[in-house]
Amino acid sequence: MARRLTRISILTAMSLTFFLFEGIFPTPFFLPGMKLGLANVVTVFALYKLENEVDALIILLLRNFLSVIFSGSPTIIFFSLSGGLLSFAAMIFLKRSEKFSVVGVSAAGGFFHNLGQIFCAAVLMESVSVFFYFGALGIFGIVSGIFIGKLANSVKLPK
Repeated sequence: MARRLTRISILTAMSLTFFLFEGIFPTPFFLPGMKLGLANVVTVFALYKLENEVDALIILLLRNFLSVIFSGSPTIIFFSLSGGLLSFAAMIFLKRSEKFSVVGVSAAGGFFHNLGQIFCAAVLMESVSVFFYFGALGIFGIVSGIFIGKLANSVKLPK
């Protein structure tokens, strides 16, 4: 039990660190909100390398709630959770199907993360016009998901 809690704690801290680190730099991409999502390396890693998928979900949820505290932006929780939970559900489904690689599951996760955030933005802004962003965001989510999946797949879990 202590080993499990330690791993969850360390991975949550790493995920939060990646999230905060990425937030320091201005996004070099042409649409607002576009970023690589480096914190998701930890989520994909945990999903595949930890014994329990629930631990990966715990890490995701802890990072989302802690990011609100450390970033000082309470509205971020809506976007983080909507994207993160939809992405996580899609990744669990695809992983369990055993028909997709880690990179394929992560690419789908990137796509569904952006889809969840677009739905959240549409609800919060009471406008469907934000869906015009989705073409570019969807493609970017897949590309960044491939990058994230390759990174997560290359990390080895210490014994």
